[in-house]
Amino acid sequence: MHIYCDRCGFERDYTGARNQDGVRCAVCGLGHMRNGRPARGFTVGADFRPVPRNMVVPDYRVVRSGRPSVPGDFNYFAGIKGRAYQQFIQEHTSYIGEFTNLLVPDSDRFAWLTPYTGNKHNRTHFTQLALARVAQAQFVDNRGRLPRLIEPFVGSGQIFLNSECWGKAFTGGVQLFASAVAGDLNHYVVGSYWTMRRLGARFVDEYLRLATVWDGELHSSFAQLLYDLQNGRTVLARSGDDPATAMVTCLKYIWLVNRCVHGTKLSPTGAVVATCKDRTAGELAALRDQERDRLGAVRDKVLGTMIDFECRDFRRTCELADPGDIVFMDCPFPNFSNAVVPGDAVSPETADSTTANTYGTGDDGAEFQKAIVDVSRELARGGVTVLLCNFANPGLVHAYQRLVANGVAARDLKYHTFTYRSPATTGEAYQLTVVPGAGSRAVVACPRQILADWHQQGGDDVLAGAFFAPREVLDETEMDFQLQYDAKELRHEEKDGDFDPQ
Repeated sequence: MHIYCDRCGFERDYTGARNQDGVRCAVCGLGHMRNGRPARGFTVGADFRPVPRNMVVPDYRVVRSGRPSVPGDFNYFAGIKGRAYQQFIQEHTSYIGEFTNLLVPDSDRFAWLTPYTGNKHNRTHFTQLALARVAQAQFVDNRGRLPRLIEPFVGSGQIFLNSECWGKAFTGGVQLFASAVAGDLNHYVVGSYWTMRRLGARFVDEYLRLATVWDGELHSSFAQLLYDLQNGRTVLARSGDDPATAMVTCLKYIWLVNRCVHGTKLSPTGAVVATCKDRTAGELAALRDQERDRLGAVRDKVLGTMIDFECRDFRRTCELADPGDIVFMDCPFPNFSNAVVPGDAVSPETADSTTANTYGTGDDGAEFQKAIVDVSRELARGGVTVLLCNFANPGLVHAYQRLVANGVAARDLKYHTFTYRSPATTGEAYQLTVVPGAGSRAVVACPRQILADWHQQGGDDVLAGAFFAPREVLDETEMDFQLQYDAKELRHEEKDGDFDPQ
């Protein structure tokens, strides 16, 4: 007899006497086993690696954007301080030089809030590749059980939305996570996810109906909606008493974000702080068309994904993580600093961690960064794997690598911290650090596989230090000689019959 999970597709042979129909799946924990053998599914091998069979795989083609950069392109590598920082980055991390050059297909598909902090770097190929490989390794460490994805700072959802869309491209069709748990202190964002679920198919039409009216008087509408949201937090907290008003409040927030200049922020009271961007009627019509596509794509994923949303502090969301889960912390960043911090500094995460007020309703400076490290330490000790994304401030690099050091050889620490340029500026560097949970041996071993896959799929050769390798620059005399030499070699090949025009 053959049985399979009606949710994740796990299948196996069954020879016991007890009827297994309806038994909860041991792999995803949410589906139920059924008798029979469907057209597609996957088994789990003796090494606990999934083996797909006829699974549907997304048509995933990496999209190349822009030109490869060199160290001289970035302000954080300039001057005496910059040279010291470059040496630190090379010695302690793996620098992904083409991070911003390789994107997931249709990378703006889920950009439903723009401009919005944290959007771009989570739509890159490398971020999604790293998350997928860590999830696969955690599956092995879980002995054939899918981890959950925990996002304490979910924001506009670029991690889980793109993972849900493209994750199966890295696994032959097998899903990466059993389900997801998300939290954020931005009550409008969390409320928007719930509004998508409550309105369902009507969500986009309801939004566009109101957006068309508000766009008719852009500047006066902008000022009025900012005023309306002064008490937005209170309105959303009472959504059970007046769900219609709560839903319109979230639609107002979406409209404001997509029509502001540099991105909105939240005041300590939860009000929206933003400046209106001038647009013509034609530009506003094009923006609404764009919103129709993007909001529709996000709504479909929110409706089709097993994910729990709640407005809560990151500590509370992290408390929901179980051993074998993966916590992805796209942390609120402090201000960037390339000042080198000694490796033996006490609480290095607090060094130069001056607040940038990106958390909206709380300080994101030294004390907040220390809280992130303390929570991550407890998670890792409890068997939860943590991915930390933040600025590549040397103090933060040291602090995160101290979390990794439990079970990882000192010489291998650099492979657990990936650094790269900000997608938005040339003056800031980011990091993504993989902190394996206690006992997660496969996760400990996966960073080198991530780098190998990155190189194989068109990225720079990080292990060979390709980004920092000196570029040979010829002067005019040398260039003339080189051109003459190339022409001479070409004539020889044509004469010898070896020339291949292709």
